[in-house]
Amino acid sequence: MRFKSIFWLFNIVVFIALAVIVAGSIIILGEDSISLFWKNMWFMIVVFAAVVGILDAYFIRNWKLFTYLENEDWASLLAWLEEQLYIKHRLNQAYANLLINTALTVSNYESVKKLEKEIRTRKPVLLRHVGVSLGIPLFRERNAEAIKNFYGPLAEDPKTKQRSWAKWANAQASGENGISELTELLDDRDPAVVLLSINVLENYLSVLDDNTLYKLQETKNIMAEKLKGSSGEKLLNRSREENLLASVLSSWVEQSRKRLLGLPVQ
Repeated sequence: MRFKSIFWLFNIVVFIALAVIVAGSIIILGEDSISLFWKNMWFMIVVFAAVVGILDAYFIRNWKLFTYLENEDWASLLAWLEEQLYIKHRLNQAYANLLINTALTVSNYESVKKLEKEIRTRKPVLLRHVGVSLGIPLFRERNAEAIKNFYGPLAEDPKTKQRSWAKWANAQASGENGISELTELLDDRDPAVVLLSINVLENYLSVLDDNTLYKLQETKNIMAEKLKGSSGEKLLNRSREENLLASVLSSWVEQSRKRLLGLPVQ
């Protein structure tokens, strides 16, 4: 159902509901008791009307946003978001996340870099919430030093959202210095993080100690059982839905899964 249809249907239903309440109170209570009814209920009706008014105001204010989303007009949506963030100075987590997703959809990596600079200048606290996604363009450039410099502080900050992804990004870019952190990530709850950690650690088998080798093999056995069939695919799909970086690196994750399960990798 289209956004405009939902908006008008919502308001029509609200109007009909209010009309039914008014008409029903008159019919059931009669004209003699109607004043008593309204004396006790007027506050609830005012609150109800106020809530509806706030919702309508929100939809009207973001009318273009919902229209662009509905029409999948990513270029117009990106331009609108940049206007909100840079001209109207509405720098918030919701708009920042949406801009990152939209910019990556149209492969506009410069827009993501511009947002990073804006956040660092005006609202650095937002880095804890959107930092993991902001660093995605660095993977395209394959600059290990830049990845390490960007994700290192996020990995160290306990308040970083999706911190395990920041830890993995920093560790895999750190070479042998990241082995310890990658080993810790073998116990992570996100199966995609575990898979990618296994994949990187297998590049350093010759330098791993016996305890790490044992831990690695044990984790591979557990994950191989967990990621079999459709149930395993659902687990990884959930990770992609919840983490933008997991979605962007989905081909890496899928290749790691195939290697783990002994399936052919193209």
